[in-house]
Amino acid sequence: MSMHFTCPECGQLTKDGLTEMTYEVSGIKVVIKDVPAQICPDGHSYVNGYTGESVNRLVNRVVEDVNSYSRSLAPAIKRLSRQLTGTREVVITA
Repeated sequence: MSMHFTCPECGQLTKDGLTEMTYEVSGIKVVIKDVPAQICPDGHSYVNGYTGESVNRLVNRVVEDVNSYSRSLAPAIKRLSRQLTGTREVVITA
């Protein structure tokens, strides 16, 4: 990224780093780790538009795939799965 700017939250200069983005969509928790970002010393993170859009497309695809797979399971197995985990979670590390 290497385009440092002043954080609008705290006014400090950002630097290159990696962040984690978490989404909750249709009862599915999707965590994307190691996303390139600009991060200020206070921990506020900012991703550029291209990265943000790419992550959004990835999350939408994962949710579609999980929902498609879930529909193919027998209802009893789905109930058991939810009882054991409480939520469905997908973690992706770049």
